[in-house]
Amino acid sequence: MFLLAVTLIVLAVTLVVAFILRMYMDPYGPQSVINGGSFAAWIVENGTLLAGVAALTALFISLASLYRTATLSRGGGQVARMLGATEVTGEGSDPLRQRLLNVVEEMAIASGIPVPEIFVLEEEQGINAFAAGLTPADAAIAVTRGALEKLSRAELQGVVAHEFSHILNGDMRLNQRLMGLSFGILILALMGRWLLYSMHFTRRSRSGGGLAAAAGVGLAFLLIGYIGLFFGRLIKAGVSRQREMLADASAVQFTRDSSALASALKKIGGFTSKLTARNSEEIAHMLFSRGSHAFRGWFATHPPLDERIQALDPSFTPGDYTKVDATFSVAADSGTAALVHSLASGSGTVSEANILATAGQSAPHEVAKDLRLAIPDELYHAAHSRESSLLLILALAIGDEERIRVRQDSLLEQQLGSARNALCGKLRNELENLDDKLKLPLLELAMPALKQRPAEQLEFLSTLLKRLTDINTNERLFDYVLLRLLESYLWDLPNSGMKPPKARRSLSPNTALVALLRCVAAYGHDNSTAALAAFRSGIASINKRKSRVPEPRFEPLADARNLGDLDGALARLAVLKPRVRARVLAAVLACIRHDHHITLAEHELFRGIAATLGCPVPPAAAIDLDV
Repeated sequence: MFLLAVTLIVLAVTLVVAFILRMYMDPYGPQSVINGGSFAAWIVENGTLLAGVAALTALFISLASLYRTATLSRGGGQVARMLGATEVTGEGSDPLRQRLLNVVEEMAIASGIPVPEIFVLEEEQGINAFAAGLTPADAAIAVTRGALEKLSRAELQGVVAHEFSHILNGDMRLNQRLMGLSFGILILALMGRWLLYSMHFTRRSRSGGGLAAAAGVGLAFLLIGYIGLFFGRLIKAGVSRQREMLADASAVQFTRDSSALASALKKIGGFTSKLTARNSEEIAHMLFSRGSHAFRGWFATHPPLDERIQALDPSFTPGDYTKVDATFSVAADSGTAALVHSLASGSGTVSEANILATAGQSAPHEVAKDLRLAIPDELYHAAHSRESSLLLILALAIGDEERIRVRQDSLLEQQLGSARNALCGKLRNELENLDDKLKLPLLELAMPALKQRPAEQLEFLSTLLKRLTDINTNERLFDYVLLRLLESYLWDLPNSGMKPPKARRSLSPNTALVALLRCVAAYGHDNSTAALAAFRSGIASINKRKSRVPEPRFEPLADARNLGDLDGALARLAVLKPRVRARVLAAVLACIRHDHHITLAEHELFRGIAATLGCPVPPAAAIDLDV
């Protein structure tokens, strides 16, 4: 459809240019141009000229799409800022913003991805939200002020889970690419609108002939541009409707609560989801609910509201929405500020025993909330601090043995200075008493603060982290995963200047897959027989043709735990097509699940592999791994 739109636009522009040129070049005036035979003959005679016009038009559309795509590649936050959204940093006193921050952080911890940038559309009173970005590392989630004020915590969790599903299912990347492509076929309509709009301010300073020419060009651009507008809306609507139903289903899978999401949709039906921003049309396909009631049928970017609600709540009667007054807000309805703060942060003391007791029964985001609340305040605030977040990541890499720590401390003193090294040491002391399962979530929590640092500092962090882990001769799996996660997140950040390692083309994908599964199986078991059985499970899940795959040796087991071989395998597999990488990740998961027991080491290794392959962990996998 996109190619058809480009073809029709190029054809329309070429015909209009041909008409204008023929009219001005014909000595007998415009009347002769209307003669179809002579006009057709003129087109044939000047075919080379018109082919150049067609080529220039196609080039212009392509450049416009590339420009928009390049602009959007700066990260999902760019889309939110384009709509006038303001970022949530957690430093303000607004309890509703703090509640949103906590909900997003819980979802990020549960899904094992970096905490996205968080934005609020303060001027929008409708209930709506969207996720933007190309990768989980540069993702952003934005919600309207109306959603903050009119949704309960559970309803807000349902909406945020829906947006996280877009991230995990790859919809976010697809939607942002659609924005870039559609801009190319919309550019003529935008130019025509701008020309007609600008005439209003310049009509007194221009001659009548100049005004007529500008009006003619502007009107022609606008009419031709409506071809792009027509197809742009059709394309985005056709893709978006299916992905919205998938995101609703994934959100329920994530939260294990269909009623909260259904309740949020019922409130939209009883109130509104309309956006007033000028650029809202461009992101209509990315929104939680329709931002405008103008487009229905084929042009609807979302399934009918009643259909979405009935899929979640079969007992729902169409049209039976929850009436929400325009002045209603959770803050006003909750009674006291203390209660709102309780809603925002959650209540109760969390212990490791509580987490383990509820792990198999609670939804991932509930377990993640317990994990977030179990993090000491000093470490939690350090993760959110622009200055301390870098030191916290370095502190995570400091070893346990005294001789190793002395050498690492000397390196940090040299690179950071005494004051920063002292703060890093203080954070390391706090980490000693922290449960191991809480350490990687600290990295996810720290990503928004790290994103604020310039590219040179991020490269400095990556280099220093490598040097710290190299000092530790007793190679820790945690150090490896920490480095892989950080580097894969930094590779995906716009303008970070960091690139993933080049793949060794001499290594075949099959050899790389065997090396990957060998290492995963070895780290998940204490004997070679069990490791070989796990390896076979992983191979069987991806080897549908049942072709013979050479089995590696697992004796001694320590040799199979070769992280250097794992690095080479991941670099080779990371350049495969996305669908193939998803199958590789599924094979890794089958290998891990073979013995129905998932250790923390396996969980962390899976996270590192998923991030390096650029495959977000889907909700189903996140549920199993968090058990």
